[in-house]
Amino acid sequence: MNSVAIKLLPLVQSALSHSFKRLLSDNAPKECGAVVVNNYSAYVSTFKPSGYTALDILNSPEELLKQLRGFVGFIYSQYNCKRAYDVTRLVIRTFDTLAKYQIDSPQLSMVEVNDDIGQCIDEFINLQVSPDRLSYLNGWQLKSKEGKIFNFAIGQFHEAYGDKLTADIYRHTYEYGRTQKSTTLRSSVEPFAAFLNSFATHCDSDDDLRAQLKANKLSAFLEKVMWCSFSRHLAKSNKSAAFFVRWTSAIKVFRICFIDSGLIDEPVRPILTPVFRESSQPIAKVAAGGKLTANEEKLWLATIPLHIKDETAIQIIEDRLQASEEHVRASYDAVFERIKDKHERNLKLSKIGSVKPIIGGSSGFKKNERVRVGRNHLANSIASFYKYGVGAGFTSSEQFFGGSFYNSDRISASDLVDELNLPTTSTLGALCTLLVLEHPALTPSALHNWELFNKNGQMSGYKQVGNNYVIVVHKNRKGARNAQQDIILNEYSQSIVKTLINHTELARQHLKANPSTDEFQENAWRYMLLKANLKEASWCATLGDCLSAASVKRAYRHWVYSHPSSMSESDKLLLSRSVSLRSARKIRAIRTYIKTHSLREVAEVLGHNTVNVDLLNKYLPSALMDFFNTRWIRQFQNAFIYIAMQESEYLFEAVDIKPENLDEFLQNHGIHDIPKLFGKFKSHAMLSLVEKEEPQERFDEVTLTITKNVMRVLIAIKSIVDRSKEVQDGQIFRDIVSTWYEAATLILTEDARESTINAERSQLIADANKSPLDIQLIVGALTC
Repeated sequence: MNSVAIKLLPLVQSALSHSFKRLLSDNAPKECGAVVVNNYSAYVSTFKPSGYTALDILNSPEELLKQLRGFVGFIYSQYNCKRAYDVTRLVIRTFDTLAKYQIDSPQLSMVEVNDDIGQCIDEFINLQVSPDRLSYLNGWQLKSKEGKIFNFAIGQFHEAYGDKLTADIYRHTYEYGRTQKSTTLRSSVEPFAAFLNSFATHCDSDDDLRAQLKANKLSAFLEKVMWCSFSRHLAKSNKSAAFFVRWTSAIKVFRICFIDSGLIDEPVRPILTPVFRESSQPIAKVAAGGKLTANEEKLWLATIPLHIKDETAIQIIEDRLQASEEHVRASYDAVFERIKDKHERNLKLSKIGSVKPIIGGSSGFKKNERVRVGRNHLANSIASFYKYGVGAGFTSSEQFFGGSFYNSDRISASDLVDELNLPTTSTLGALCTLLVLEHPALTPSALHNWELFNKNGQMSGYKQVGNNYVIVVHKNRKGARNAQQDIILNEYSQSIVKTLINHTELARQHLKANPSTDEFQENAWRYMLLKANLKEASWCATLGDCLSAASVKRAYRHWVYSHPSSMSESDKLLLSRSVSLRSARKIRAIRTYIKTHSLREVAEVLGHNTVNVDLLNKYLPSALMDFFNTRWIRQFQNAFIYIAMQESEYLFEAVDIKPENLDEFLQNHGIHDIPKLFGKFKSHAMLSLVEKEEPQERFDEVTLTITKNVMRVLIAIKSIVDRSKEVQDGQIFRDIVSTWYEAATLILTEDARESTINAERSQLIADANKSPLDIQLIVGALTC
């Protein structure tokens, strides 16, 4: 439903705000209030003029009740009962706050349209509703290549520029949507709609906008739009870099939809799509970005002692990752075995149980023949379900298969789904998580689009090739050759896949016999990941997202928390909150990197052909490097404080080190005399530049952690000192400058002194030289 602008009386707005704030304090979603106000505004706009102030309902109980009942009818005619109940309940609470008298509000229901709601719907229909307004509120939608529908909220654009221009824009955007995968369209449709709506701020009419879209004005117009939008973005305390990512995405879609299609001429100069560069850099950085969740950081990185060596800290992290992986494996292996055993049991019970007749039907059973179902007659329940299947069309499938409320052994709907071994999001999640841990090259998107059968009905997603069994999935990539991925199964994962096929068989039978009218779901039976309940089955096309969003009460997480192991209760709780398909890949990737120190090994484990840092970023989180950056800073701070306060009785109040760990800390992380260290090889280093002589072996090596920013500083120091020597200007430098000048000379001239060139260091120097520091700003800090 499109957003509409209705000016409400301040008292109404105050009451709405008060009610929503009270609601939000009860842990409701933060966007709840905005959604309800939007729905109420949309309703009012269908029969009231723009600028409606709501004075009539404030002064008349009858008018208020009439409007309230009409709103209930409007919402229940637009949404399903559950969604309509949530929205209307909030508005009724708001009117209770607003009114000074008792409101005879309609009886709401979240499961059915009762008589009272039916009357409300009739009352709304009888209002003098604007058909054009209702049509407008239905909004605009885009359809992906797979047929999935996405709302395209360009209401502001339509309000400003009318039907004709909106229709042109919508037609070309719709054609673009039909060429895109649902995952791509999902990420681009919202920023593109916001981009188009922002035009309304700069052009008052369609003629004005058409003039700005001419080839000679387009670039300048979009640049003005960009900077104004950027200002609003910053005013909301959002990150600068995020805006330019969304802007670039919107311009890309704009070009494809309107310029490449010929609707708009190519601009005379390029459209600006700036890349925002962050100015600050960490102390050290490995090509391993991304972020751990807060729960993952607590589970894997928290409470590691500061005094121990970094190698020991890394081993602690590896041990924690291993414990997490083993616990998740054990938890879901138990679920896997239970699913496999129940399938075998149900096949046997379906053959020995009696099928419950449909009384009065044409099934051939006599009316007086009775078959008991329930917990004590489980074989009959299962045999009956195997006969009639998912979505059998009974008034109450729960009672038909599980027993009526009068049965003492009645099986509830949720227990019945469990006993019938129907696939759910949780059971699919458990099996897929095991598959990902066995074969981390499997991505969530590849699993979502895993087709077990091809268009000809042949099993193509699981097959035997030579002596191996493989699954064939398709990653979300361009080009069939790059997209197809063949995963060779081991004995364990082969058993998981067979169980997954059996587990989804009843759902597949139902979907094949009853294809959906929804274009996105019409071939759902061909896919591997199917879920079902007593009434319906569907393709679980967003399993990864569903698992990530699952609450701790969901079975997928509860199985991890409740599984017995040596892990503490708190760690099991953190792990249960963290587990997901992406988390499983993350564990395998980080463990591989810790063991091998090789990004290439990680790329191979994750199924990447090359070492693509942007792809690895999702699984080798920067939090791992951030942890050590922070750790090194704290170690230096504590070592520095020790030097300053080693004679003070307050030393151990100032540092993070316990007295019994002090000696070990100083041995591992104490500050050493850096100037003396450079002095040991100063003369030999200078000599070797001229005579190419080997320096005497006074120590094995010196290791320095250097980033691009540090290298820029070293280059600046060397340049300033060298220039001062050259012109002999007599500048007096601080004592520390000589130390770092010597360090800079050694680092920047090392290639000239060594027989082999360090490519990584050379590249770092080259990158630093491309963006030098302003020497005039540095020189003042170096001189006395």
